[in-house]
Amino acid sequence: MKFRYVFVAFNIIIFLFLLVIGFLSFSILGSEIALEFWRASRFFMVLMILVLVGLDVFYVINRRLYILLEREDWPGLTQYLEKRILQRGHYAPSLVRLLVNTYFILSEPLAVIDLEVKLSQKKPSLIETYALLFGSARILAKDLSGSVLFFSARLDAAVARSGKGFWSKADPYVTGWIRFYYGFTLLLERQFSIAAEQFIILCKEAKDPVVIGLAAYFLSDILCKMLLNRGQDLQTTAEDGRIRVGTMLHNIDSWYKEASKLQNEIYGALLAPYLRDAARWIFSPSMEV
Repeated sequence: MKFRYVFVAFNIIIFLFLLVIGFLSFSILGSEIALEFWRASRFFMVLMILVLVGLDVFYVINRRLYILLEREDWPGLTQYLEKRILQRGHYAPSLVRLLVNTYFILSEPLAVIDLEVKLSQKKPSLIETYALLFGSARILAKDLSGSVLFFSARLDAAVARSGKGFWSKADPYVTGWIRFYYGFTLLLERQFSIAAEQFIILCKEAKDPVVIGLAAYFLSDILCKMLLNRGQDLQTTAEDGRIRVGTMLHNIDSWYKEASKLQNEIYGALLAPYLRDAARWIFSPSMEV
């Protein structure tokens, strides 16, 4: 995408808009009424001009960033963002997210973990904001024990923020995914009993149908077999979770529509094979995948 063309086009549109309004007001209303119209509208016009100037200044300040994005120069973009964030201390959330995603494009999860360590000292709130991204880096780096500790801490923080309970003030979508990944990393670490507890909570309380479906699928497909003494109870909970998904998403197309929202997120890409398997389990045997 040529970002400069977008900014130029926006400038032209605003200029033409003001020009057309001015021409029409004088040609249709006459000079006396037109002048009165412009006096009455001066605050609106000034506001539009200020917005335009602000946008142009924003582009000039970030011109280098847009050029690197246009060229898809990921190493150059990494250096640029590291300089702005880590050296100049410009911890804008959008820049931090872009840097993390650039590290993922370059297949450098360890760099994401290193950034997390630095942010924990300078701007820890951003780790909470982008917990799913930073946690995904630990999974990709095969630091499973570190992933468990990371998501456990993030889940505790989310519950603490909720004040009166799990869902009251915390974002249910984000918190649900944090709990899911806590359970998922526990599963990878073969801590089956604790993982099952997390998925049980999600089957009963989560708001996102994809989270519920994945949790129910793991209970039914893996944990029932690993925890034989609890197999019947886990299967019952999994079926309840599947029913909840069915009331929220009435067919498999709806499932894939919801799941597609994750396709541009690294934490969603990690789950691609499980999303398909979960869809088959939830909607079979009456529906083909």
